[in-house]
Amino acid sequence: MIHVIGDLIIDEYWTGNVNRLSPEAPVPIVNLINKRSSLGGAGNVFTNIRAATNDVLLHGYKDHIHNYIFETLKVEGKLEYTEVMPHKTRIMSNQYLMSRIDHEKPIKETIVEDQFEIDNPYDLVVLSDYNKGTIKNPQTIIQKAKRCIVDPKKPLEEYRGAWVLKPNKKEFEEWTGKELNPKQVLVEARRARDELNVEHFLVTLGPEGVVYVGDYIEHYPAIETEVYDVTGAGDTFTAALALCCFMNMHMYQSIIVANTMAGQAVKHQGTTCLDNDELDKEIKRVIENEHSNHRSQGVHRSEHDDLFEV
Repeated sequence: MIHVIGDLIIDEYWTGNVNRLSPEAPVPIVNLINKRSSLGGAGNVFTNIRAATNDVLLHGYKDHIHNYIFETLKVEGKLEYTEVMPHKTRIMSNQYLMSRIDHEKPIKETIVEDQFEIDNPYDLVVLSDYNKGTIKNPQTIIQKAKRCIVDPKKPLEEYRGAWVLKPNKKEFEEWTGKELNPKQVLVEARRARDELNVEHFLVTLGPEGVVYVGDYIEHYPAIETEVYDVTGAGDTFTAALALCCFMNMHMYQSIIVANTMAGQAVKHQGTTCLDNDELDKEIKRVIENEHSNHRSQGVHRSEHDDLFEV
């Protein structure tokens, strides 16, 4: 079973046409044509995983206003009620973001965090922390989970001992206190992995790819594609990585698949769901390529081998 725990966010998209400016102020008037809502944050990670397997449970807080989304998606898990879920309303016109309205209140409860338990030690936990209040103390979760993939927002020290820690470039640079190029990220990531006692340390770099430090060291280039919208791409990466790890694929294979699926996500507007056919195709391609490499090189590569050096 995969457990997704973290901050659930509602992503709303209001789209319309702009034909004139307001007489009250020099701002465009958007004539509303369509509204749509989807789950963001930990909910987006869950939705992506759910597209590929039913072996996933969601843990977090929802409100009564947006309960219909959870009913429509037939979400399974342990969801507690809070006063107001964080939600982001994006006002769009001609594929451009005109404005964004955020509505949120701090979550004061710790019910989800305190009551979270894992019956099977082989279960995989994904901690999707957007720092909206669902997770007060990440160690409560990390110490209960043998395999915990963390997408962090708090200072990285709070996720010490995680199985996989996956900050993005901005979050990692905040931790180091300086701007970094990919080579410098590799060096700092080695230090971070040791200091934080993390088994697998990844830094997603957007258009510069992904850096991994763990049983080997590698800089994966980004997948070349036309970028339409980066919203939710990190969640897609996390979901694909979790699915591959749940299937007991090697970490280097899992990262290749996750990197490719994140590249697919940025082609679409807003949060988007994993295409199960594309995911299956990519997994088969990666495994086949690995088998071909074994045959041509006459070597067996394991995630426990030192494959690369800096």
